Order: sequence, then C-alpha cells, then structure tokens
Amino acid sequence: ERVGSGFARMHQEFDDPRLFFHLGRVWILYRNGPLFGYQEQIHNPIHFEEAGDGVGFVAYVKASETVRVGGGRNIALISEEPIGRDENGIVEWAPNPSLKALTWVDPVTVRDDIDLNGAEEKLRHRRLLEADDASGSEGGERDAPRAAAPLRLQSPDESDSAHPRTERRRRLGSKPTKSNVHGTNGYMAPLPSSGELLGIAHFHRPENRKSSEFALHGHHYTHAFFTIARQAGGGADAGSRPFKLRRLSNEFVFRANSVPAGETRPPADGDIIQFASGIDVVGSDVDGRLIVSYGINDCEGSVFTLAMQLVQNMLIEVDPGQEVVDLMEMYGDGDLSPANRL
Repeated sequence: ERVGSGFARMHQEFDDPRLFFHLGRVWILYRNGPLFGYQEQIHNPIHFEEAGDGVGFVAYVKASETVRVGGGRNIALISEEPIGRDENGIVEWAPNPSLKALTWVDPVTVRDDIDLNGAEEKLRHRRLLEADDASGSEGGERDAPRAAAPLRLQSPDESDSAHPRTERRRRLGSKPTKSNVHGTNGYMAPLPSSGELLGIAHFHRPENRKSSEFALHGHHYTHAFFTIARQAGGGADAGSRPFKLRRLSNEFVFRANSVPAGETRPPADGDIIQFASGIDVVGSDVDGRLIVSYGINDCEGSVFTLAMQLVQNMLIEVDPGQEVVDLMEMYGDGDLSPANRL
C-alpha cells in the first residue's frame, strides 16, 4: 500500500497460489480478482527476512515487482529448460533462461513475451552481490549450472523402450477444436532424461462449472500427466508454436484419505473436488520420486509422492501433431451414472 513517498506492508489475499523457481529465487503465482481481474495471473518474487524476535522468518512480496500475465486461469511457468547434451553426455540447460508461460494445454500454447518490469535484472544483480559476499571476493561468479546425472537424451523419432506406448486411444469421430482440459501446476518440472517438461492437468466431469447437488462450481475432477517439448529440427510452425505435446497419461483420481463416520478405513473412491496444483521431481526423473500436492473439496490440502518410474510408464507418446482433444473422451451432463463414473 502506497503511503506518502514509500510503501507500507499490508495483507493481501492470494487466490490459488502456487510456487515456482526462476533466477535462483522462489516466486509465487496467484490471482487477485478484485485488484487485477479474474483472467489475469499475477506473480512476484518472494523476499524473506528474519523475524523481529529472531525466531522464524517473514515472507513478503513487493508491489513494485508485480508481473501480470494474461491468458486465463491456471497457467504454468517455465524457467529451467533442458536443451540437449554436450560431448561428454552432460545435460545442457538453456543459458540465462527467460520466463515463459504455458497459458493453455490444448492446443499447447507457450508465451515467451513476459515482461518482468526489470525484476530479472534486479534479481541477477542481487545474486551477484550475494555471490560476492559468500566468496569474499570482488568479482563473484554466478551460481554453477544445475547438475544432472548423465542420462541419454533420445530424439522424438527413436523408439523408446523406457516409455512404452501401452495402448492406443481411439480418436473422436467428430473432433471439436479444443477440449476442456485445464493446466493446474504452477511450474513445469524439467525431465532431463528426455528433454521434456512435465505438467499435470485436470478435467471437470461433466465438462462445465454449473451449480449442482455436488458443488457450487466444477466438480468430479479427473487429472492427467502430460509432457511438452520443443519441436525437433524446427517444425513447420516452430516459429509460432515451438512447443508441442509429447506424451499424455490416461485420466485418474486420487484415492480419498478421509474415513467416513462409522468406518475404519477410507473408501475406494475419490473426493468430489480434487485440484492438483503443485509437482516437483526429487532426484532423478527416471528413478526418483514425484511430489504432488492437491486440494480436497476446497477445504484441506494433501501431499503424496509417486515413483518416477511409475509416472514415466503412465505417460503415453502421442503422434506428431496430436493434441489433447484428439485423445480424450468428452462427457456431458448425463454421464455421471455409476457405469460412467471415473
């Protein structure tokens, strides 16, 4: 809040907040409808300082570093991007990466024109100063590039025994222009072993947000993992759409954790509303683990991990040019009978 010639700290509500990483800093992605509108995603770098009592810390954002990105709800940011391997087989990362935004999953739409209002230069300068302080030298060096295990990077045309195409989905008879898939994670996780970026998206079943006996808005969410990657060799539309859908999983739900009254264990069912908004890879993207965080009925949160080997096996390679709408079934208002429940 502006006060006189400066700013005073105040509390603000962040809707659907998610964390992501860029330039060695933690950022927060959120919406604030009353101030910025409900179709604008906002993000800021987070600053930390020691609490006044010396116990714990205080986290805050600066209004002067606020960045707006249009394009709808639930976008995912891209910072780290594996681009290949050097002659020693070590993964190479895009140097000085600019922040990009996956604004839509179907069709895959990535924006690279995000204006950070000078925040990048400020943060780079701050990192150099912090490196100077840490080394005690006049000319500190930048942080070393992110290390990665020497894993083989396959081209899209090679057969991939590590990522078997377990089954083929049938195509829709009459194809709409796009599906109602929504991207939910705030940060696309790099997969160095294949040069892809991993995300998690969701559907509403049925595909609308009408009020019903189940919820005020969307309900019966299903999720699917997906990966995107740069077009190999510069495809026909690589200039306008350099990223393409590479792999996609079948839909799934998270098993409910709550134990109903009078029962001793959770039911073999999912919650009516499940909203996954965070993923991160711990260790190798081949044999490490994936952290998934999600909200339950807009009331509580949950976190669990999956073996990356399982995630890799769930992901099925798509044909060149295919999008989510080519592969996922459409469900209408009358499709919540037990036979069709997902």
